[in-house]
Formats: sequence, C-alpha cells, structure tokens
Amino acid sequence: MRKSFFLIYLFPFFMYAQGVDATYEREYKRGVALYKSGDFASAMSALTPLTARKYTHGLAPFAHYYWSLAALKTNRLSESRQMLMQLRERFPDWKKMDDVRYVLADVSFQEKQFGEALDYLEEISTPSVKKEAENLKRFYVNKLQDIAYLKSLNRQHPADKTVALALIDMIQRTSNEKSDLELSDQLTNRFGVVSSKPTSQVTPVRQSNNNLQKGYYNVAVALPFRLKEFSPNQRARTNQFAYDMYEGMKLAKAKLQQEGILVNLFTYDVSNDPEEMVNVVNNANFAQTDLLIGPVYNEPAKLAADYAESNNIFYVHPTSLATDILVNHANTLLLQPSFERQAQQSFDFMRSQPSTNRKLAIYYGATRRDSTLAASYKTKATEAGYQTIDFRKTREKLDSSATITEVNKPGHVVVFSSTETDGNKVLNMLNKRRINVPLLASSLAFNMQNVVASTLSGREVYIIDTEFIDTSKAQVRDFQTNYLTKRNTIPSIYAMQGYDALLFFGRLLHKYRNQVRTGLDTRVFEDDYLLSGFNYKSSNDNQVVPIVKMDDMRWVLANGQ
Repeated sequence: MRKSFFLIYLFPFFMYAQGVDATYEREYKRGVALYKSGDFASAMSALTPLTARKYTHGLAPFAHYYWSLAALKTNRLSESRQMLMQLRERFPDWKKMDDVRYVLADVSFQEKQFGEALDYLEEISTPSVKKEAENLKRFYVNKLQDIAYLKSLNRQHPADKTVALALIDMIQRTSNEKSDLELSDQLTNRFGVVSSKPTSQVTPVRQSNNNLQKGYYNVAVALPFRLKEFSPNQRARTNQFAYDMYEGMKLAKAKLQQEGILVNLFTYDVSNDPEEMVNVVNNANFAQTDLLIGPVYNEPAKLAADYAESNNIFYVHPTSLATDILVNHANTLLLQPSFERQAQQSFDFMRSQPSTNRKLAIYYGATRRDSTLAASYKTKATEAGYQTIDFRKTREKLDSSATITEVNKPGHVVVFSSTETDGNKVLNMLNKRRINVPLLASSLAFNMQNVVASTLSGREVYIIDTEFIDTSKAQVRDFQTNYLTKRNTIPSIYAMQGYDALLFFGRLLHKYRNQVRTGLDTRVFEDDYLLSGFNYKSSNDNQVVPIVKMDDMRWVLANGQ
C-alpha cells in the first residue's frame, strides 16, 4: 500500500511562513507526531479542533488530510471520506488535491465501490501520485473474482487497462462462454496483450490506410441515431441533430462528386454506451476508414480518439467544446472552437477596440458552459493585465450591488449565459446606472431572431455566434433551396454543420491524402462554407470564432477571420 511519507517532509517549510499562528502550528505538529507514532485515535483528537471552518491557516488542509488518514487507519471509512470531502469543499485549489483523490479512491475500494474509486484515480494527473495510483488499482482489482462485476467495471471504464487485463485473465481461467471469449478477443486486440487461450474468433486489426491511393475515401459517421427507438411518426427527437447532420453530409457528398472527389459514407449507430463503439472498431469494414466523424458522448469518444491515434486517421468530434479529449490525441479535432478558443478570440477582439480602460465586468448564467467560458475569459483578461471589477452569476440581483458605477466604470462588459433573457437583464442594469460601454455576449444570452436595434439602446453590442449564418451568401441560399426540395423541410444548423464538415475534410483528404496534418497547418482560410469555415493551423480545435454586430437591422461579422 502507498505510504504518506512524501507529504511529511513538506511540512517544515510551512513552519517558518510569516504570520503563522504559533498555537495552531504547535497543535498541528503534536497531531502529526501522534499520527507518525501510530497513535491514530489521539492524532484525530488533536487535529479535530484544527479542522473547524473558522481556520483558513495554511496548514488547515494538511490538518484535514492527516485527520482523514488517521480515520482510515482505524477503519472509520465514512468519517475519513467525510473529512476529505470537507477538505475539497473548503480548499478546492489545494496543490495536493491529487493525494486527496488517492485516499478517496482507497476508501472507495475498501467500501467495495470500485467504479467510484476508478473515477477518482482517473482524475489524478501528478506523475508520482499517478504511479502509486496504478499500484493501488492493481492491488484491489486483481483480487476481484466476480466475472460479472469485472464486466460491469469494464463497461464503465472501457479505457482502463488494469480492469481489462483482470477481465481477460478471469475469462481465460474460468469461462468457456462464446460471448466471453469474443469479449476477451476484443480486449486482447485493443490493449495489445497476447491471449494465452485459443478463442473462437480473431478480431480484425487495421494495418494501414494504403496511403489513400484507392481513388475514393471512406468516411465513418458514428452518431446516436438510436435506430431501435426510431419511429417515422415521431416528429421531435432528442437526437434529431444526428439525422440532420447526416442529411447535410449526403448533400456534401454529392457536391464533392461534382468536384471529382468520391466519398463513401458509412453510418454507425453509437450513443453513450462504449460497447457500441468497441463493436464498431472491431467491425471488419471499419478497418478501411479514412476519416471518422463522431461519436459525441465521452466514453465512446475516448475510444474513437484512441483508435484514430493508433491507426493514423483523423477523428472529428462534432459537438465538444472541451479540450480534455485532445490531450495525447494529436489526430483528434474539434469541429467547434473550444471554450478556451472562444474566450481568447473574443477577448483579443474586445482588447482591439479603441479604449484605454483596462477594467471589465463579467456576468454568467447557470450552466457549466456559461461558467467555463466566464472563468476562461477572466483568466485571459487577468493575464493581459486587465482588472475584473465584477464577476457574478446573472441569477443574482444585479441592481443590488454598486460594484460598477459611472465613477468605477468598466471598459467593457461581458455576458456568458444560456438564458435568452439575461442579455436584456444586464443591459437594463447598465441603463439604470447610465453606463454605456461595449457589451460582449454569447448568442444564447439574447433571442437573436427577435433582437431589434431599439433593444440594444444605441450601444456597441457584439455577439459570439459560432452558428452564424450569412443569408446573403449565394451558397447558403442554394443549399436551403436544395435541402427544402429533397427533404421538404428547412435545414437546421446541424444539417449545415454536417454539410460544411464533410465538404472541408473531403477536400482535405483529396488534396493531402495521408498528409492531413500538413494540410491543416498550411490551408488558408476560405469563405466557401455555409457557416464561418475552418482554421486548424497549429491547433486541434477550430480557430474560427465569429463575432457579429447589428448593422442596418441585420447581423454581420464584426471580426475578420
């Protein structure tokens, strides 16, 4: 088991910090000494007062941590967990949070909550702790003798090699079921281990893409079509975007054929079950894939990214704004600009406006998307030397605070919200305070279809709109007419995204073949798409972030790409 000595030697450095409370330090040292001597009950008694909410002392998180270790040593698992959760709540930015995750995983393993334990271990990024975490995982997982439980863990954590190896070993030692043997084959193929037991089926392995010399390109579309739930009489589907996106791709396929580019579309029904993606990867036809678009859900997406990396093809995630999946996956691309990209591009745009005022106010809505964008924008502004004088959720009573006034006026105001009334809410607050400065907002903060010039009160209002459609473009009008003719309905934004995606990547494959990365890094921006186009120069997320403003009663691009 992992010991905690690596933290102990850090503590003396804190002892000499300026302004340390002598009494707190003395009691803390006594509690740690008791813990090191093995007197865990006395250590808990000594450290308990130091974990009170009133203490924000630099040693307070360490007091919490050692108390939880002592509780763990005395098998008081629920109390250890409770103290660790309290530590996370009170000191979320503590630099040793990976050690907390490690101990939480240990507690969870001992409580037979293996799935939860694996979740904690997956969050660890510190290399030294990560190495010890693997040892902890192997210690507990390798003791499991329940094949059904191991299968369940594998479904929950399909990328976990330790779980996969334990399951392979269990199957080969105890099972002769055909389905188990096939599962063992799939896992053996995926994780590159040698099977010690003959099996009934050999899973195909992709060898190469044959340098794309065959004269056509195979594009796999792995989206949540949910065919088992499909009903032609059902008008509204939660996954309608998948069908719309595919319809757009079919029109792009026809457009590419006119340009002499032959693309074959292969559809795969992949929702949030990673097993569905495993089945796709092990499909013999899939081995001939040159480009993968989708899946969209986290676990299948990780499998797709792993496959693309191992087989030198590109995987395009059509909906994600988070860059987590890009880590260690050079062949994975985001069709959309990430949270960080939107924040950086929009801040750079606002900073380029003629103003010397380096103050700003940021208001954000209730969703994770809103808070993530707001936090990222604030970080970019702070790094550039700007001061955020107000940073609040829109659900608060904005009029109740005098943070921004005519005297303490920001250079610009930002609204990141997914609630279409929040844009007007902030505008009303600014009007009451007679503050007329540029406003930047996400498109969801307003009802873009119903905004009129009077609503903006003569202000400079800029909107981040990644779904901006310039209806004056001839190709947009042609697409809408063509789509309406073929589908008898107006195309959605997803249909246009699907069209643009296949058009862009189909042309890229045709021109650069198996040098796609070179094409992404050198291809110049072209305004030849329904939406705002693509730019992946030295990046894996789309760098095109459209910012629009109202001009003569219509929305137009305010930033050049």
